Amino acid sequence: MRASILLIAVLVAATACAPGNVRLTRQDFSSEYGAGQFAYAGAGRDFRVDVVGNPFGGDQTAFGQIVTEAMQGQHWGPATNFTTNPGPDSREAYRVVMLFNPPLTFNSMRLCDDPPTALPTENRQSGIALYGAFCRGNKALSRLRGDIDGASGPADPAFRALVGQVTAALFPPDRRMDGDDDDDKCKFLNCS
Repeated sequence: MRASILLIAVLVAATACAPGNVRLTRQDFSSEYGAGQFAYAGAGRDFRVDVVGNPFGGDQTAFGQIVTEAMQGQHWGPATNFTTNPGPDSREAYRVVMLFNPPLTFNSMRLCDDPPTALPTENRQSGIALYGAFCRGNKALSRLRGDIDGASGPADPAFRALVGQVTAALFPPDRRMDGDDDDDKCKFLNCS
């Protein structure tokens, strides 16, 4: 129990101190989620990331590179190379989807649908919304939404904080660290 309280305090402090006032909401975990699956999928290897949408416009390939660079090292667990262009050592069944600015009516259960390029995006007058999902095949093992009020571009610390915090929240440590057998999907994070 003390481990749970300590982890919650650390996450709240990290969120409060981060630039850009990142808000994480709509967090959901499948009953099949486990930190071991992320370790299996990404430990010491390439991990495929599908980056859909670009709130700043411009070249999508370059934007995907910026997003995956902001993801590096922002997760709990083993060293993993997040990339939009995985090599042959990647585990094909696993991937992350990072969807920027979907329509307000978007159903996040669709995040792991293939092809990811068919996911809808829209231009917004203000703010950036990022839906993230850790997928095995077409099933989301974890998913959530992150928001910031805005950013001047992809190099803005607020944007990098958004990507980093969404990445960290997708791969939390095992939900049952303290031995509880409950199935509380938001045990370690403040979910809305």
